[in-house]
Amino acid sequence: MNRPSNNKVIKEYLNYFQHSPQSQAMRKSSLKYFFEKWEVNKEKKIYGYQNHVFDITTKDLKEYFTWLKNLEGLSIETKKGKWNILTSFLNSVMEDYPEDFLIKIPSKTVNWLGSNGNKTKKKEIITKNELEQILNYIKPRNLKYYLIFNLFANTGMRKGELINIQYPNVNIEKRYITSIGKRGEKVYYFSRDLARFLEIYLNNRRNLSIKDKTLFLTNRFTKYSNRPFNLYLKRVCEKLGIKKDITCHSFRRSLNQHRYDMGCSNEDRKILLNHSVRDVNVENYLIIDYKRFIALYDHYNPYKELNI
Repeated sequence: MNRPSNNKVIKEYLNYFQHSPQSQAMRKSSLKYFFEKWEVNKEKKIYGYQNHVFDITTKDLKEYFTWLKNLEGLSIETKKGKWNILTSFLNSVMEDYPEDFLIKIPSKTVNWLGSNGNKTKKKEIITKNELEQILNYIKPRNLKYYLIFNLFANTGMRKGELINIQYPNVNIEKRYITSIGKRGEKVYYFSRDLARFLEIYLNNRRNLSIKDKTLFLTNRFTKYSNRPFNLYLKRVCEKLGIKKDITCHSFRRSLNQHRYDMGCSNEDRKILLNHSVRDVNVENYLIIDYKRFIALYDHYNPYKELNI
């Protein structure tokens, strides 16, 4: 039988998600945990299935599930995500190759209780002092990462939204950024102090002779994936002796909490973080109520007194 290669089958699956580079990258990374044939390296945490896709058995999946469940260093949510992507892939293969591949995907025996990541994860809040330490540590070492994490802190935007920013959509004068998130266009405001650094970076970014207009690119001039930011942040926190499990989303949660402590209403906090609020949309932000919203941002900026 002339079988398609594993790579071909995987590419066919990933092609369904061409509309979202982030989704493609996440699914490709998750499938690597099961399939990837990396060179032997004790630091690589992979399962390493070596045979053809069509030869996968229910026993293989049970063994992989046990391995994944007991894998250290991953949260229970991440493990569940990797398992769900693998089963999604297998269901897709069964649809595309019904005469070649059929498998019973275990369900009753898939029990996440007792996983080393099954503890309720504490939702960490970054204090103002910790934020000052983090940004002042990064600032002299890497201006681009300083701007990235300062934007997370200033705006509370999500990783995908930051990755998707196009530099023509950064308005220095009016201090707002538009980007595309999971639910459409998003608008975030930023501080006057950050505007000064962004303007310097923007001038350099516009001078790059590349067609891609993404604001932040890697050193290879490619778009960032979701992974590097949290890894970099973790190393910074270790250097500073900050024991909390701080991620990019912690900036969003912390900004919301600090605004609450300042007396910012629930509706205004939702507006500033781009949650859905009745009668508020992108047109209101940019045209009709621009001055009101920038004033709201400035009034409830918990970091305006910090040296960042």
